[in-house]
Amino acid sequence: MATCDRWDIGGLSTAVHPDTEAPTVFVYDGHSGGAGFAERAYGMAASWLRATRDAISECGCEAGCPSCVQSPKCGNGNNPLSKPDAVRVLDVVLANLPR
Repeated sequence: MATCDRWDIGGLSTAVHPDTEAPTVFVYDGHSGGAGFAERAYGMAASWLRATRDAISECGCEAGCPSCVQSPKCGNGNNPLSKPDAVRVLDVVLANLPR
């Protein structure tokens, strides 16, 4: 969806963000000044999130691995981590995206 690697895009997620008063995920370009990856991702969020959900659910691991839900960039050290919950969250987000 974007010709980049995981270091070109950053993110932050929080259960309740003070500005949104809701669960919130921020995606941003990983390089100073940006490269347009986050903007492109916003425009194709449904396809991107669906592909992410499929990659997680189709991964052969049991609890989550670097191929599906673990990230070397995770500020929480990949804790807590739940492969089934990741799929559930993506299902809810995808069901509630504007059409």
